[in-house]
Amino acid sequence: MKKYLIIVLVFGLPALFSFKHAAKFPIFTCINLNDKQVVLPTDVQNKRTVIALMFSTKADKYMQNWTKPLYNSLMADGVGGMMSGNMYNANLCFVGAVKGLAKLALPEMIKKSKTQVDKKFHGNFMYTDTDLEPLMKALNVTDKSLPHFFVIEKDGSIIYQTSGTYSDDKLNDITGALLN
Repeated sequence: MKKYLIIVLVFGLPALFSFKHAAKFPIFTCINLNDKQVVLPTDVQNKRTVIALMFSTKADKYMQNWTKPLYNSLMADGVGGMMSGNMYNANLCFVGAVKGLAKLALPEMIKKSKTQVDKKFHGNFMYTDTDLEPLMKALNVTDKSLPHFFVIEKDGSIIYQTSGTYSDDKLNDITGALLN
């Protein structure tokens, strides 16, 4: 018995002290469709948050396939019975990053978005013109052509991240991270 205890102590204790702290989501400023400034992740620290980031118009096109499933999973009330209400109790932020010549078209893009997005969700749709390179580096983003998704803990730490085209498996991974 002592032999097993020694083995556990020799191999188990170093493992307890070698865990890695979760990376923090970088702080940056956005403007939502209500024309209000939002500082992410600081202003959403009341509960876990899913942040969907798009760094290009191509990523925005892929995001079109994500918007409804994310909304239905995280924002819509359930259909009744055991699933009534929203079991995730999470924030959802869609953030488009605007840079270069796209900034010239920003007023028109905002005007169009305000007509396409239900007014009650204008607070969930945002844009930022922050310097993208430091943001991308901090988030380990290398492919601007895909949307990127981050599940953020209340303290701003990243507990899950993924990117790419929509799939049920990826959505399940995102919602699963919210429950853990």
